[in-house]
Amino acid sequence: MTGDHASESPPSEHDWLLIETLERAADGSPSVPTLVADGPRVKDWVSLLRPRRELHAAAPQWIEEVVRRCVATAEPISNCESGFAIVGVPVRCAFGEVHGVQVWVGPVDAHPAPRPRVAAWDWVADTELAHHGPGLEELIFARAPQEVRVIRTPPEAFGRMVRFDGRLDYFDMVGKLDGRHQSAVDMIGDDDVVRSFQMVTRADPVARRVRALMHECTDVAPARPDVDMTMLRAVAQRADDGVGFVWLSTGLIYEWTRIPAPPLDRWAVERPTVHPDDIEEFRTACADLAGTTAIELRLRVRFLDSEWIPVRAELRPVVVDASGHGLLRVWAEPTD
Repeated sequence: MTGDHASESPPSEHDWLLIETLERAADGSPSVPTLVADGPRVKDWVSLLRPRRELHAAAPQWIEEVVRRCVATAEPISNCESGFAIVGVPVRCAFGEVHGVQVWVGPVDAHPAPRPRVAAWDWVADTELAHHGPGLEELIFARAPQEVRVIRTPPEAFGRMVRFDGRLDYFDMVGKLDGRHQSAVDMIGDDDVVRSFQMVTRADPVARRVRALMHECTDVAPARPDVDMTMLRAVAQRADDGVGFVWLSTGLIYEWTRIPAPPLDRWAVERPTVHPDDIEEFRTACADLAGTTAIELRLRVRFLDSEWIPVRAELRPVVVDASGHGLLRVWAEPTD
């Protein structure tokens, strides 16, 4: 995992395991789960043949069975075997699937440590929208319950990231819509507090989705803002027009560093339709962007229940890390 937040403290029998169940077989059924965290220690997709063998030789089999039952029922499970308690708590997504299971194994008279906070999300490639599972927004955004929504646009999430060490590798996975990725991610909440997370993701080319878990690690290591991204955002804030980051290989606007002025301000929370006669020109500009040359565009976009809005745009490459990402400046074109 990039930017590992893991503690160097030794394992404890009182720690919770986080087991991801993000992968799916061709028929959509869950595939082989792996261990991605042992207490505060990040694990690199570890087989379930090893965890807690120091407690009992059969512990890995107990864990596998609890995980299987949690995935099948989407309900917490408790078992007792040979004087040991095995507890499983599923992490459900917005679609009702189980994306992970938190498991504790220990003597029946022992007390588990406080269970780490974990929640799930999905990104659907065909709509370019994220679907937030139960408790996710309260966890990563410190959002009040009355403000919680299930469906969000990419800018609503990426705009909260103050550090994303694995950004390039993550977008590479999403572009291929295949593979898996872990990163350290720091998010700023509605309360202006920055929290650290282990983000665990897998892409599913059949379902055309990215499934993910967010595991809070704030107490393990302090958040460390990305200096380059902070500087880019600060410069963008000085602009009079809307400024956003674009993933050039797809044309996806994934963050607005400065929200466009009305009537384009809805772009911050909605994904508008780009006019069919303009979308190919925009995608071609993204594909052709190179060096420091800016490309000027005219587009038409339409929000739900709105008319077509003429838009002027300027696209520039982000040259900080030759990342394949661009900066898009937009403003509404005056109409007679």
